[in-house]
Amino acid sequence: MSLIPKGKERREITRHHLAECLTIYNRNTMKEMGSIGNISSNGLMLISTVPVLMGAIYSMRIILPEADGKIRFIDFDARCHWCKPDVGPEFFDSGYSIVNAEDDIIDLVESLKDYFSFRECG
Repeated sequence: MSLIPKGKERREITRHHLAECLTIYNRNTMKEMGSIGNISSNGLMLISTVPVLMGAIYSMRIILPEADGKIRFIDFDARCHWCKPDVGPEFFDSGYSIVNAEDDIIDLVESLKDYFSFRECG
């Protein structure tokens, strides 16, 4: 039994929704895992075309284009805590906590606020 009322937000850090899609790659295979639905410095929601294994830790990479035309890689590991079908029948949503990242992930969230138009969730 949960002490948190149904529908009540449990996150302590505000997440932000992306106005455009940013792809996450498996950094070992460089295959697309999906697109970021929302992100914070502690976690993210991924929208993918296949379900993912809950409890597993994934090696992820974000390829972020820089203003000067260069490309920046941000690598981190994230543990999947949940996976469920999206509103669209061809997609799945999954929630992750970031378990291994350098300060780059905090920089990423700040950079994304500038690169994309963020709007605060909820």
